[in-house]
Amino acid sequence: MRSQGPTPRITIARADDPTPAALAGSLRALARAARERARPNDLDARDPRFIEDLDPLMSLLYDRYFRCVTEFDEDLPQGPVLVVGNHNGMTGTPDMFCHMTAFWRRYGTGRVGYGLMHDVPFTVPGAGAWLNKAGALAANHENAKRALARGGAVLVFPGGDVDACKPYRDRYKVDFGSRRGFIRLAIREQIPVVPLVSVGGHSSLFIFSDGRRISKALHLDRWFRSNVWPVGFALPWGLVFGIPYPHLPPPVKIHTRILAPIRLDLPPRAAEDPRAVDAAYERVVGAMQGAAGDLRDAGRHGFLPREERDAIAERLDAAVEHLPKSLRLVVRSIRGALS
Repeated sequence: MRSQGPTPRITIARADDPTPAALAGSLRALARAARERARPNDLDARDPRFIEDLDPLMSLLYDRYFRCVTEFDEDLPQGPVLVVGNHNGMTGTPDMFCHMTAFWRRYGTGRVGYGLMHDVPFTVPGAGAWLNKAGALAANHENAKRALARGGAVLVFPGGDVDACKPYRDRYKVDFGSRRGFIRLAIREQIPVVPLVSVGGHSSLFIFSDGRRISKALHLDRWFRSNVWPVGFALPWGLVFGIPYPHLPPPVKIHTRILAPIRLDLPPRAAEDPRAVDAAYERVVGAMQGAAGDLRDAGRHGFLPREERDAIAERLDAAVEHLPKSLRLVVRSIRGALS
């Protein structure tokens, strides 16, 4: 019998461009949400109607601005599941908008999905309320357990600010800062872990240093729940030095892969066994780090992804052919020196 080979990945299809009227509807929905108060611990704050109204704007960001590519190794399991993602792009987190849109596009608003979020965005006027209505909850174990009890798909970013504000040179590193709470949660609740790995968002700014030593010296973890004091460059602020504000991400391409579920197959009591927790942690993070390397090598992300560079090169080659021979030689010599 001939082997059928691996199952093809599921890729989120591109949507039609939204109409101006639909975009206007999204903006009205955001304006209405901005007048409400955020309810960070209220699972019922999630509003499927709001998500549907917001979809045209999110689709425009997903398809046109960030040109997102989202792939699933396989569909999410039915029932409660813990989706564990790496974090990119400081507090602007452009990848987050892509994850939200991909989930809604694949599963609709009927499937309950929540994302655990740091406390600070809930205090931002307007933004806190609309993120809340889109499914954001304050990041704590109690909220996670209650969301899973509802059968929800719960997205967590264990690396938090450490992962989101890592230096640019470490942009392909999955850095959870050795945080293992998500592993203990998955073991206690007996649910699968679905790793989510994204690249490209960290090209939306440049971080020279995460400033963890500065943060520790200033006790920012105690006062602001911040473990970082990033130093770098981001729009529109220019120089970034200190507690990060949301930056304006330029149109970098985001490439995301949702891996096959990892079923830890451990009894609930294993959550209290450090060796079992460590082994499960290494299993999950190892799979994510391997996928991050694969996405890096694929080159389908960032300011100028490989396929876009190749297309530009082909057009340049075609244009060069129409130049006089002497100029063709000069252009090719310059390209050779730069390659």
